Amino acid sequence: KTFFWGGGGFPSTPGKPAPPRPAPPPRHTRMRSLVSKAFTPRRVAAMEDQVRALAVGHLDTALERGTFDFVADFAGLLPMDVISEMIGVPPAERPEVRRLADLLVHRDPDLFDIPPAGKEAALNLAGYFADMVRSRRSVPRDDLTSALLEADVDGDRLSDDEVISFLFLMSVAGNETTTKLLANAWYWAWRFPDERAKVFAAAGRVPEWVEETLRFDTSTQMLLRVTTGELSLHDTVVPDGARVLLLVGSANRDERVFPHPDRYDLDRDTSKLVSFGSGRHFCLGAALARLEARVGLRQLVDRVADYDIDAEGATRVHSINVRGFAALPTTVTRR
Repeated sequence: KTFFWGGGGFPSTPGKPAPPRPAPPPRHTRMRSLVSKAFTPRRVAAMEDQVRALAVGHLDTALERGTFDFVADFAGLLPMDVISEMIGVPPAERPEVRRLADLLVHRDPDLFDIPPAGKEAALNLAGYFADMVRSRRSVPRDDLTSALLEADVDGDRLSDDEVISFLFLMSVAGNETTTKLLANAWYWAWRFPDERAKVFAAAGRVPEWVEETLRFDTSTQMLLRVTTGELSLHDTVVPDGARVLLLVGSANRDERVFPHPDRYDLDRDTSKLVSFGSGRHFCLGAALARLEARVGLRQLVDRVADYDIDAEGATRVHSINVRGFAALPTTVTRR
């Protein structure tokens, strides 16, 4: 049986902590097992009240103005604050961590390579987490970073570099994708007023709003894998060591699985969406992303009667993989 592992990674600089690189089996299997001991569903579920408080704090400010940028003033703030709360980044240092994470994923127009500022941000972010891990080794706290350092499976523990790698992944991938999920949900509900009416008339349907957005316009459109053996797939032989792009966005529009796939429909069955991958590579952060989206959007539904988006002012991110908005000017009518 042939498996895939994620390829790629950021360049490193001698003498500086290196950004993470994807790991093939069996290292990936070991790391996932250890991370799962600390990053548990119970720990994620216990964050709900904190997620709600953070969402309310940002919305109080934005809704008071009536017109605001949904990304800059809400969707771009909440996920990083939640992640920072979990891993133990002090409030005073969160703006800088967010700035580095945003620089890391930014791409200049007409270019898709990582710009020099992004490479430098990756190194600086890795260095920040290296310092934090050293601090937690000396003085553990009640946060995810300390829990990762203490995670134990039959005497095996994560190394400092492995913990740094996971913190880096959370702060970059977990931040960006959930930001885009929130804004995509807001945008498509605006584009489809009949679907918007369903959820704004019944706040209990927010989870369906989240899931249909994950299917219809998922933040991550592609997943990179590298084959670990020759593979025959759909009458095509994929050689060992080949880099394979799995088109998640296309799979979520497969009409054999999702009837009328180009219709944004909160009533559909979304149980087979693959926005978070599947199998051994299923995203460990899926539960956290769903929690953030569900709680954040619920606070909006509870406080907003209706809204409009300035389509001319809306701008999308420049990326070959991530779909979402860099700006989404919004005007709300409060309840």
